[in-house]
Amino acid sequence: MNPGRIAATLLPLALAGVFALLALGGPGGGAPPPATAAKPAETMLAMPARLAPPKPVTAAIPPPAPPATAAPEPETAPVAALPPPPMPPKRDQSSAQPLLPAPDPALVETGPQGPLPIIGRDGRQPWRVYGRPFDRADGRPRIALVISGLGLSGDATQAAIDSLPGAVTLAFDPYGQALGDWVNRARAAGHEVLLGLPMEPVDYPRQDPGPYTLLTSLSPDENRERLDWVLSRVTGYVGVTTMMGSRFTTSQTNLLPVMDELKKRGLMFVDGRASEQSVAGALAETMGVPRVIADDTIDADTTRDAIDRHLASLETMAQQDGRALGIGFAYPVTLERIALWAKTLDQKGIALAPASALPTLPGDAKGAAQ
Repeated sequence: MNPGRIAATLLPLALAGVFALLALGGPGGGAPPPATAAKPAETMLAMPARLAPPKPVTAAIPPPAPPATAAPEPETAPVAALPPPPMPPKRDQSSAQPLLPAPDPALVETGPQGPLPIIGRDGRQPWRVYGRPFDRADGRPRIALVISGLGLSGDATQAAIDSLPGAVTLAFDPYGQALGDWVNRARAAGHEVLLGLPMEPVDYPRQDPGPYTLLTSLSPDENRERLDWVLSRVTGYVGVTTMMGSRFTTSQTNLLPVMDELKKRGLMFVDGRASEQSVAGALAETMGVPRVIADDTIDADTTRDAIDRHLASLETMAQQDGRALGIGFAYPVTLERIALWAKTLDQKGIALAPASALPTLPGDAKGAAQ
């Protein structure tokens, strides 16, 4: 065969084999070469260096508005009025009149058992000096209230001082504790003060007013010594009021030295009228001792309705006689009813007065029958 023809025939075959080898993965044949490790995504997505990165697309945000400033108000601009604060509850006027501190040095002497009241060299008497001021020219009917038995219970005593109008007179038990402090508190709240004077009841000793009770079985000197013990317990009081005494107040003989001592010391006497046969009030008047006699005990029955009826009865007596005196105790219900009742007196034309405003005075015709 012609060599040139053979070469022409073999050249296309050789080229075909080369292309076949390339198609099968290279000259070694078999499986394709192993795949290379995947590149990180950010590398895979990196743009060619010659291309500029796209500008980030951001939402158009308007520039912040300048802070609002209030337009200056003209100097004469009116200011909106604020509602007035709630007014405190109106208190009885008498509660806003504290009494002067006691004792007055010119009205006290040192006794064998403590300080004792005396009439001053200038004639001033403790019952007037320590009494709550009251306009005696006030022509309205007067009602006085005495709340007794204070100083034994701290809660009851504080409640009476705080809740009652200052014109109500407070009477302290001589056996109470810290009487000086209690009397000072009472006077600071506007209350004048009495001392309870223990006196023998008809059923003594079943009912016993205590170790310093004035007894019909004792001598005048013994009773005077007991009286001086009671009077020396505290200072700043206007006088005494009976504690029990349904027997003692019926004995003029036993009362005479007591009234003489009260007169000498410038004190007043309040007869609680433990007995209808009491001669204490009449004897005190005869001897010139300022005195007043209780017309009613307002809380012998401690129901609200009963106390209200007794207070109404005092109004009737005051309108008839010009004055009336009621006695009660520091029961919660008594304090409640008095506080409410006292607020109605002004509109009724009645004055709530301290006990020291009721004694009969020279030239005063009212109360002569008491």
